[in-house]
Amino acid sequence: MEGIVNPFVEEILEKTAAATGLEVGVLRELLSVPPDEGMGDYAIPCFTLAKTLRKSPVEIAREVAGEVAPLVVDGERIARVSAAGPYVNFSLNRRCFIEYVLGEVRSGGENYGSGDQGAGKTLVIDFSSPNLARPFSIAHLRSTAIGHAIYRIHRFLGWHCVGINHMGDYGANFGQLLAAYIKWADPEKVRANPVPELLALYIRFNEEKEANPDIQEEARVCLRRLADGDEEMVSLWRFFIDEGRAEAERIYDILDVHFDEFLGESFFADKLDDVVELFQKAGLAEESDGALIVRLDGDGEDLPAPCMLRTSNGTSTYHSRDIAALLHRHEKYGFDRMVYVTDMRQMLHFRQLFKALKLLGVDWIDSSSHAPFGMMSFKGEAMATRKGNIVFLEEVLDRAVELTTAIIDEKNPDLKDKQAVARQVGISAVIFADVSNRRTRDIIFDLKDVLNFDGETGPYIQYTHARFCSILRKHGRPVDPEADLSVLDQLAEMRVARKLSEFPRQLQSAAEESEPSYIASFLIDLATVANKFYNELPVLVGGDENLTAARIRLVDGVRTVMRTGLSLLGMNAPEEM
Repeated sequence: MEGIVNPFVEEILEKTAAATGLEVGVLRELLSVPPDEGMGDYAIPCFTLAKTLRKSPVEIAREVAGEVAPLVVDGERIARVSAAGPYVNFSLNRRCFIEYVLGEVRSGGENYGSGDQGAGKTLVIDFSSPNLARPFSIAHLRSTAIGHAIYRIHRFLGWHCVGINHMGDYGANFGQLLAAYIKWADPEKVRANPVPELLALYIRFNEEKEANPDIQEEARVCLRRLADGDEEMVSLWRFFIDEGRAEAERIYDILDVHFDEFLGESFFADKLDDVVELFQKAGLAEESDGALIVRLDGDGEDLPAPCMLRTSNGTSTYHSRDIAALLHRHEKYGFDRMVYVTDMRQMLHFRQLFKALKLLGVDWIDSSSHAPFGMMSFKGEAMATRKGNIVFLEEVLDRAVELTTAIIDEKNPDLKDKQAVARQVGISAVIFADVSNRRTRDIIFDLKDVLNFDGETGPYIQYTHARFCSILRKHGRPVDPEADLSVLDQLAEMRVARKLSEFPRQLQSAAEESEPSYIASFLIDLATVANKFYNELPVLVGGDENLTAARIRLVDGVRTVMRTGLSLLGMNAPEEM
């Protein structure tokens, strides 16, 4: 992706490349912030260069600094180049740098960080996709929150985005639910209170299955009847999915998550023959124990299991429905990128899916990718719906709001719109707890940690945003776009400007790697340096209107970027807390 260029960083890279003969791309990967901020603003460590240049890192750093220093004598952007052990350190012209960064933030406003990276490109993203045979639990939060953030980040960068909810409304789980309903349901009780009653039936079936495995055959018969269009099965199935979808959409409204397309697995169940025909014409489909499979060997990547197109019972499979869906999406949207957001247990499934289509000769399959995420446990206990060990997401959100209300009552009892703010903070805290972790990590969800206003949490960032909004209110005047920023040269001010300057690059990385946690980590770091600035330097400087106006610009820059970052993660940015 092409991004917004920071001329100060580019000058460091270009001058160092000119002096050393190393490629700018290599140096860009090495560039970092010195471990001791007194050493400079940026540094290039020379450890990895030692093997290439056959010298010690300390000697390399000394030579590079000596060669680069004469190239930056004007001091307009780079004020000083020096070697400290194995590091080449660069100190920037603080006044020029701060003025440049705040000018960029002011110019971009809440679009700061967005260039034309995605112009003319389409992202299709499949996320959330709950199984409608089960209620919406906290386990569903991961795909929903991560996928929504990936969607919003790409859209912010100019991509045309299509968010798809590929609801689980077909398959073995519905066979089990149909069989359970026929055996044990009280229709009046189910109609009166469908979600918990259907969950109880689903759990009972799986408990009974442990003692009586033969009951699974009843589920297969129900699924076969459904596939054949049996009126009773179809009617019950429609009732199940209507109730499941209504429940899911109610939760999406609470989370403020929206989709551009709702197409569940059932939409593609009758596309089995089309998929089978494609693979049979290519000579890739073969019978195996009554099922139809595609062997996935060749191209140096032999997968441990084949791609199953059709079961021995003649029904479609997860593979065949997903293949039909992917072909449909490419035909409809002509996407440049297709991302699936599911848990890591489905990694093999997507490797099989992509490999099967590659063997088929689908030339665009490399534009499709899987963004897997780790598992969530609640207070250390893994969740499994079939065993009844389920934590409802709505209960978690309600509890988060309740605890946040109690914290506000204690710390700021006179806050206006207290309940609205408690909802914004509580729900956003739950979302942040998910997206702030590296996507592939397993996480343990602890509500007390999530709502900590002092730790690396959503409330901490929101509180910092509200604090800077409060400073602007106390200032009581519009932010002066013509403020003389040359008066800003303190280390605390430089820290904030340097962090603000990193936002465009973090956005690019988050989009390229489908990793919203980069934005979350950036916001934590920005809140940290912003609070240091707040504690070290007065903003409203009595008797010095120029310095006050300049620092207000810095405060406004922090507020602007924080608000944007929170929005990209699907969070609220209250102005008072």
